Amino acid sequence: MRSNRLIGPLLILVAMVLPTGCTNGPELIVNSHIDYNKAVRQVMNEELLLNIVRMRYAEAPQFVTVSSINTQFETTSGGSGEVGWADGIQGPASWGVEGSLSFRDNPTISITPRQGEELAKQLLGPIDPKTIAYLSSAGYRLDHIFALLVENANGVRSYTAAGTLPARGGDPEFGDLLKAIHVLEEENDIICGFLKAYDDYDGTVSKDDLQPSDYLAAIQSGKRWRPLKDDRDAWALHTYQLEPVIWISKAGQASDAGQVVMDLLQLDPDEPFFWLDNLKFQEPPTTITDSVRVRMRSFYGVMNLLSLAVEIPTKDFQANKALPSAEEEIYYLVVKQFLDVALHVHESNNPPKHAWVAVKSRGYWFYIDDTELSSKRTFTLAIELLNLQISGEEKGSSAPILTIPIG
Repeated sequence: MRSNRLIGPLLILVAMVLPTGCTNGPELIVNSHIDYNKAVRQVMNEELLLNIVRMRYAEAPQFVTVSSINTQFETTSGGSGEVGWADGIQGPASWGVEGSLSFRDNPTISITPRQGEELAKQLLGPIDPKTIAYLSSAGYRLDHIFALLVENANGVRSYTAAGTLPARGGDPEFGDLLKAIHVLEEENDIICGFLKAYDDYDGTVSKDDLQPSDYLAAIQSGKRWRPLKDDRDAWALHTYQLEPVIWISKAGQASDAGQVVMDLLQLDPDEPFFWLDNLKFQEPPTTITDSVRVRMRSFYGVMNLLSLAVEIPTKDFQANKALPSAEEEIYYLVVKQFLDVALHVHESNNPPKHAWVAVKSRGYWFYIDDTELSSKRTFTLAIELLNLQISGEEKGSSAPILTIPIG
């Protein structure tokens, strides 16, 4: 019986003094991955908001990247114990155990500025029209995408916000275009996405002459064997790629909103869909067309536009420290209304209590309220756009790499 009384204290003593051994790898991933993920996302949000505020104050934006996170985990333990009897073998047992356990995470985080010619081209150059289709396919509203990214659509000019130049109003019709697109979206009568576009073929062969190796070789070279429309037995080798298009249903085209879109963009109602492409000139098309040609903003242009939604402290506004938005009479585009609804960056003298993302600049706090869902969605759209623009900055992934030693 006395020996049994020793089992509990001795087990505690052994547990305290035995080395921890190899670290549990899966447990480390669970305890670290999500926390680092949250931290990196928070930094990206705060950095973009800070740069938007900077551009309202005519300051140059600056981006940095967390390129790598290397962390070392260290666990140490120690313990001591004693067991004795007050009156020899016959007396009650007395015992004591002392121990310590410590855990330490030593991360090394590499932060580098985003700079260089390639990055400048990506942020200062026009955004690819394909981005409209990507964002629309991801579920973002097409009217919001047009208001944020498009400066000109088939000659109908949007509002222009330039950091060092006075803001310029666009055509009144651009606001009508946005409203009409919104109505068509509500009725599911307009879709923006991708279509496989095949180039012209050169020569044909009989379908019976094609071997499995021919189909495989075509796929490996990015091509396809396809039959001709007027002769199903004659097959030709085609090259294809995904092209952005806008589709408007026949019922949508016949509606009041559809008529506005078709007339303003001078679209041909006989076409099954409309190509989305770059606009080379300001002038609208002289005849009906099968394409929606757009001139896109740069990402810096997008930040300039979003900076108009930043509240400016009265003292800074009166001292002309921040760029003015524009005169009320040149807000033809409904961009003012769009920004009032889509994004609102508040300012405060004190740390905000209900901020979704907040930064401190020039002695003030600038933040997006956690309850304003439209602002959060618009800001998230800008984050996704930034990720699309800088995704090709490096040959490898631009996301930070978290290295966790196991064992």
